[in-house]
Amino acid sequence: MNELLGWMSDKRMLDIGLCMLVKNEEANVVASLRPIVDLFAEVVIVDTGSTDRTRELLSEHFGITALQAELDAAECFALSTQRNRGFDLLRTPWLLTLDADERIDREELKALMSQPDAGLPAGLFCAWTTDVGQDALVEDYKLCFFRKGHHHSGLIHDTAQPSLRRSNETAAWAPQVRLRHYPDLRRQKEKDDWYGLRLRCAMAREPGCLRYPWFSGYMAYRAGRLAEARVALERVHRERPETFPVESLNASMVLAAIHAQSDRPSQAAAVIDDALAYHRRVQGDFEVQVNFRMGAWLEQAAQLAASGRYDAIQPYAFGY
Repeated sequence: MNELLGWMSDKRMLDIGLCMLVKNEEANVVASLRPIVDLFAEVVIVDTGSTDRTRELLSEHFGITALQAELDAAECFALSTQRNRGFDLLRTPWLLTLDADERIDREELKALMSQPDAGLPAGLFCAWTTDVGQDALVEDYKLCFFRKGHHHSGLIHDTAQPSLRRSNETAAWAPQVRLRHYPDLRRQKEKDDWYGLRLRCAMAREPGCLRYPWFSGYMAYRAGRLAEARVALERVHRERPETFPVESLNASMVLAAIHAQSDRPSQAAAVIDDALAYHRRVQGDFEVQVNFRMGAWLEQAAQLAASGRYDAIQPYAFGY
């Protein structure tokens, strides 16, 4: 412990606390924490109802007593309330939110922590790679490091981006760290069913939040329900929510692909043109700036449409 305190006392280093939510993660929690847990000044873990040995393993391996909590059905079993509880309990200037099926390389994390705090924005994005089976990976990003005082919002897929935008603060890319995501693919059907139930609840409770129709539309598209997907995605594409510009662009991408796949070339081209114009308008947004896939996709889609190759217009995948 003295060695840990001495390492963390270097004022040049980022002082980061870890917050995790867990439930029935006995297969993951030790592997996720063991390489990195000693690097954090503080760790708060909230257990939302494990019936396996998750809490015992945390105590046996790390001496951590997990806080116990229940998710609220009236909040669509949102994780954000308990996640924010953990954030508030941490006293460190920086917070890391991590799931048990995610991994961070120890040396990468140390490299991030070694940089000066001065001059950094309110949040840091890192690469987020999801293993989707058959040696395939989905490359994306995630805002997992941010300064204390910010919170997650959203009844599903909660994030800190709205908190930063409300405070007129920004986030930047952290090239030192890659978050590696290993979901249990054997439980995908169970996960999708639970996700769909919570998503329907979220849309009923917060009908004005256009982030939920994006997720609903993408889920319907992934399941082959194109008519349902088109209705949800057209709304997000048309209304362009200020607090969720990336989700709006995502909706445009999938909507253009649906039109292309449904032999509606003029509609596909119109969606792409509109999305390109919108992308130029919001290119100063901190999340749009780190979104390394969207701009390139839109340019390529416009070229494919111009050459009549609508069959080649396909959206890229997401890690959820």
